[in-house]
Amino acid sequence: MSKQLKYRLKKTLKNAEFVHADLEYHQELSQEALRGFQEEINKLLMALSEEDKQKIQDFLNAQAPPMAPPSVPEDPELPKPEEDVDENPSTDIVSTDIESSAEGEVPKVSKTDELKKLFRRIAERTHPDKAASRGLSDREVEKMRRLFMRAREAHDSSNWYTLYSIALELCLDIKSPSEEEVGWIEEDIKKTLAQIANIANLTAWHWYIGDDLAKRMALRFYFQQAFGFDYPLEATD
Repeated sequence: MSKQLKYRLKKTLKNAEFVHADLEYHQELSQEALRGFQEEINKLLMALSEEDKQKIQDFLNAQAPPMAPPSVPEDPELPKPEEDVDENPSTDIVSTDIESSAEGEVPKVSKTDELKKLFRRIAERTHPDKAASRGLSDREVEKMRRLFMRAREAHDSSNWYTLYSIALELCLDIKSPSEEEVGWIEEDIKKTLAQIANIANLTAWHWYIGDDLAKRMALRFYFQQAFGFDYPLEATD
């Protein structure tokens, strides 16, 4: 690995670590924001007169399909650790696309193949059944199970950074990443930033982090969009 690529990798890994920590922060707080926002919406709905409640009901009935208040989303279901993994994972990290290996050309590395191979190596170490068979303590087996679930989620979402980081955490013997693989981490950073932006654009998020004026504006916007109703929020102060 050239010095230039080495420093680029170091910088990219630091950036990826930061943005993933920021995403985790947004994901955790967004759950609290959604719950608090839902509770506030329900409280305001209960405070309406019967006449205003009927106006909202008429508006909802006129929608196709009918609109409804947002419910607090459940945590995404992670893959079950009992899912089968390859009993004989390949330890060869170099993969090529046959179509791009014409004579005189540098074979192109397949991200899909590399993700699969690295995940299999991680699964060989972290799958709960395999961890338990090595005589690890319950605490260590649970740690391996969590790593396995993270790795499986990273594999399924094509997140090279997370998978690569788990491999490093497990001290797996992996080759120095190529320039293309560093580019995959940079792609992961862009996707993660987009996820953060989506959370930060939620009405519930604006309500959660805003001052009193921002909270009223967020609630008013929601009632207008979801119920076609201009809520007299000043009357609730």
